[in-house]
Amino acid sequence: FEEPALDEGLNEFWDQRMLQARGQKIHPAPRWLRAVGVNPGFDVFDFERFAAPRKEPADAPGQNAYRRLQGIGPAYVRTAVTLRDLEQRIGSAAMERGFKEYYRRWKFRHPGMADLREALADASGQRAAVEAVFAQQMVAVAKIDDRLDALTSVEQLPLPGTAQRNGVWIEETAGALDKRIAVLREQWRKAHPDAKPGSGPFPFLTSVTVRRRGAPVPQTIVVKFADGASETVRWDANETWHTFTWLKPAQAVSAELDPARAHHLGVGKLDDSRTLKPDGRAARRWSADIGALAQVLLSLVATL
Repeated sequence: FEEPALDEGLNEFWDQRMLQARGQKIHPAPRWLRAVGVNPGFDVFDFERFAAPRKEPADAPGQNAYRRLQGIGPAYVRTAVTLRDLEQRIGSAAMERGFKEYYRRWKFRHPGMADLREALADASGQRAAVEAVFAQQMVAVAKIDDRLDALTSVEQLPLPGTAQRNGVWIEETAGALDKRIAVLREQWRKAHPDAKPGSGPFPFLTSVTVRRRGAPVPQTIVVKFADGASETVRWDANETWHTFTWLKPAQAVSAELDPARAHHLGVGKLDDSRTLKPDGRAARRWSADIGALAQVLLSLVATL
């Protein structure tokens, strides 16, 4: 009861890890919903994530069992999600080496939280990552809330004014510049008949701004462009925001934070991605699912 994360928390993590390894999902629908064909399945750690306090966590997983604002639940679910995120960070092979070493050192004895940390740090070879996660999320508790705040991708057109060409100063008015731009666009279209929308003779300046409203964690951002290219960058700094920029021959299509879903402790995932143009597919899917459920329920009522 002094460190319940070492009992309930580790049990919960390994139970779910083994279920995930054999592809078994959680089906939380009650029997009456399953009887009418509604039986959604969730990845086990996705289900744990929903149960773990994320928006305003109050109790560290490594805290004792008898002095807790949010009850004993986080000792189970938040420990499991924290260890799942640590495994995403250091890799499954390193995590397994760490737990084998933990067992070797402490089988049939009484370890503490520091002993688990040291076994994982020594055997994984990634002490900095292990110590950071334990300090932030096991012996303390911190909110994780990173989001993709803005995505812009603007074509960089030449500006009117004076410029020196071949040693001669030439003034180009706005009207003359518009005509030259139109000619260059037409020439480019003829030379690239199969080009995708979002590309052209002029480069695009793409900017992605990420915001942080919680504790720092290493993040990955992936930006995709109209020509099929992509850029991947790491955000691993202790700062509240950052803007990444690229000058590319194609316009950006989308940007996504944490594409591998490495941080299940994050408050929300709906603000982790943006598209340059509005995309209503998710809203249409949710509306169709809700409509289908309503029709099933009404049909059930009508048959009673």
